[in-house]
Amino acid sequence: MIKSFTPQRFEGPNPLPSYAANVRVYTLTGVAPGGYVVTLGRLTVGDSMSAGNPLAHAMFESFTDHGERRKVARTRVSGHDREFIAAKNAMIETGVEFFPLASCSCEDLLNSLGEWFSVTNPDITSYGLVSQSCH
Repeated sequence: MIKSFTPQRFEGPNPLPSYAANVRVYTLTGVAPGGYVVTLGRLTVGDSMSAGNPLAHAMFESFTDHGERRKVARTRVSGHDREFIAAKNAMIETGVEFFPLASCSCEDLLNSLGEWFSVTNPDITSYGLVSQSCH
């Protein structure tokens, strides 16, 4: 699913708007030899309404394969598959390049990034995804 990832420099935070509701956070971590855990990515998604139209918001925080924080991007999308498109677009803005893909879940997008990291850096022995809802 992921063709490549070229981390871009950190330019500062870019949080979701405070009016976003139903906020969920997905954190992708990798494990290196010795049990060292690094953050590989964090995706935050939420919903809002604008003029009666539902919107999906996504913020992707990118990291290097050594856990160094990189670019943060935020998008919002309306219409069909809005959460998928918002998440994918936010990831693209941080340097992720995708092969053509069908709509999928946020978990699938992040797991594919974890797989890409584990293939491109043999020191990452495993990866995992933690999700939480914020109220």
